[in-house]
Amino acid sequence: MAPISHSIKSSSSNPFILSSKKTMNTSYYSLIKRASPEARHLLQVVTLADKSVPLSLLQNVWKTQATTPSLDLLLAELTALGLLQKDDMGHEIVYRFDESMRESLLKQANHLVPSNSGTAESLANLSNAPDIFFSKAQKQPLPCAIKQLHIENYQGIIKTCLSAIPLDSQWLFLTGENSFGKTTVLQAIAIGLFGKFDDNKILTKEDCAIAIELKNHGHNQIHFLGHPQFTHFVAYGASRLQIQNKQAQNEISEKSTTTYGLFNVDGILLNIEYELLIWYLKRNPKYDIVKAILLKLLPSIADIQITDNNEVVYLEQENETSQNVYQPLPFQKLAAGYKSIIAMYGDMLIRFYQQQPEVNDPKDFCGIVLIDELDVHFHPKLQRQLPILLSAVFPKIQFIVSTHSVIPFLGAPAHSVFLKVTRNKADGIQLERLNIEIQNLLPNSILTSPIFDLDGEEITQENNQKVDDIRMEDTYDEIESVDKIKARLKAFEESDRNFPDDLFEI
Repeated sequence: MAPISHSIKSSSSNPFILSSKKTMNTSYYSLIKRASPEARHLLQVVTLADKSVPLSLLQNVWKTQATTPSLDLLLAELTALGLLQKDDMGHEIVYRFDESMRESLLKQANHLVPSNSGTAESLANLSNAPDIFFSKAQKQPLPCAIKQLHIENYQGIIKTCLSAIPLDSQWLFLTGENSFGKTTVLQAIAIGLFGKFDDNKILTKEDCAIAIELKNHGHNQIHFLGHPQFTHFVAYGASRLQIQNKQAQNEISEKSTTTYGLFNVDGILLNIEYELLIWYLKRNPKYDIVKAILLKLLPSIADIQITDNNEVVYLEQENETSQNVYQPLPFQKLAAGYKSIIAMYGDMLIRFYQQQPEVNDPKDFCGIVLIDELDVHFHPKLQRQLPILLSAVFPKIQFIVSTHSVIPFLGAPAHSVFLKVTRNKADGIQLERLNIEIQNLLPNSILTSPIFDLDGEEITQENNQKVDDIRMEDTYDEIESVDKIKARLKAFEESDRNFPDDLFEI
């Protein structure tokens, strides 16, 4: 790009001080047309904010963009054209703009927002949304949280929107029948946050329109197809047992990118064991921190050790109350549930450390995690514990997960959001928020609620012959206790003994 030689000398040509809205829009259109494509791209990013954006936030966002010239040169170009106004607030520099510029910008930015894509409508639909909270008293948002989203023309989604998502909701649960589109919704969210490309791999070739509004460290941001790209983000599909082997550690694998596992069944997760070994040998404090986290996520594992030949092994407890442990086992010989936890949450820790290198304690990680089929491979006890454990280990992360099981709902934290995915031919895949308070519900009540839609007959055992024989006790301990009482009464009835007379006295 040629050096910037022009400047705005006349006040009448400065769009920030023009009085006529019609004149402002006309001036903006012509000024935007004069800007370089790179500057227009930056302007598109800036105007996703409310009315101003701090320079520090722009620097953080722009470092993910593989563009030249530099951010400073592009900001200078836009300021010289009068499209941005630079203000030094003392503690920080901010860039302001006139909101009426957006209409002209959308008309100009055809290279970013195709006129037939619906993205302009998506952005308009997401603008000026109020902040919503479950807790009206505290109003403590997560550092990064989705406020609302708009998806069009992606796979089976014709058009669906979700708004007014509380900013203090750490868990968003997706339910729905098989093939109704839960994975599709998660993939669309991934594309909306991360973009159509992951390490030069195309995630979708469809002419879709996806816009997501985030609250990102106090700032409202609208992301459309990954512009700007949200980098504090990881995603997992249902298949998550395969980790990189030692021979492949130095290879850049296309199957280990941020979103690969959500879009493909052969994803390979980053190997936490390799990182543990490096931290152990270098006496890095992260070794003890991550080891403690993995042990917290694996209640039945008593210890994780590194052998003399530098192999990571796991010692399983005999039971929860016993001090006895079994023989040490390597990762490949563990049960699928344990492998899934170590593989996925180990990968998660590695990626967040890479994205946020200034963080030591994972409790300080912030971002968004997508997990398809949270319950897969896990025993019901662990299914219930996972939301509880993950909330404790990663209190500043927002989790958006799908599940087919009722059990994770028993561990759902307060302020969780429940979303039902439906599908029909006319409307395609739709997202519906269910306003259900499940904290006082047992599994049968949750199964027959709109979350899962089972009717009364579907929660009884198939081979039951008589309704009168159905056990109504709440727990199996109660069933055993009642059975013992019935057996004693039957034995007494069959004996020659009589009830004592004083038993019938009033």
